[in-house]
Amino acid sequence: MRKITLVLAAMVATASALTAQQRRPIAEIRPFVGASIPTGDQRDLFTDAPLFGLQAAVQMKPNFHLVGALTWVPSEEKYQFARDNVHILQYDLGAELSFIRPFGGGWQMRPFVGIGGGARTYLYQAATLSDKTCALFYGALGTELQLGRTALRLEARDNVFCYKSPVAGVESQTRNDVGIALGVSYHFR
Repeated sequence: MRKITLVLAAMVATASALTAQQRRPIAEIRPFVGASIPTGDQRDLFTDAPLFGLQAAVQMKPNFHLVGALTWVPSEEKYQFARDNVHILQYDLGAELSFIRPFGGGWQMRPFVGIGGGARTYLYQAATLSDKTCALFYGALGTELQLGRTALRLEARDNVFCYKSPVAGVESQTRNDVGIALGVSYHFR
């Protein structure tokens, strides 16, 4: 009976120690600005444009984040019969895996890779074009330079999405563009 009590006590002590070592999730907020660069056939339809957005992240482990983002791109479409402004809204969820490289003075460099998916909506101002929404997937590369609770972020995303033409009778196609963003991140602890 004494051996069983010792084994149970050791198991409880080990579980308590492991629980104490596990960190609770840390919330982050990440406003950003940058540029949206259409590539391939998408470049024939849209101009380069600024992008603005906000990410919310949860740091599950020091090197793993769950991320949600909302991005707005005020662009201009190049349809021959209706060259006008278009608002592109992108909303997505994803995950990031980072590699922590400490520097002196409390600084950390955190290069990361990410993947995710969501949707993209095109809101055309031209009355002759209808608004469209379609699925989106992305891959991301970047780095974060962190000191304490605040970090400076640089991120490049390759967005792959189905593009539904606002013109009737044109089938949807797979398209691509690149987003480059600079932002800050604040970690709530």
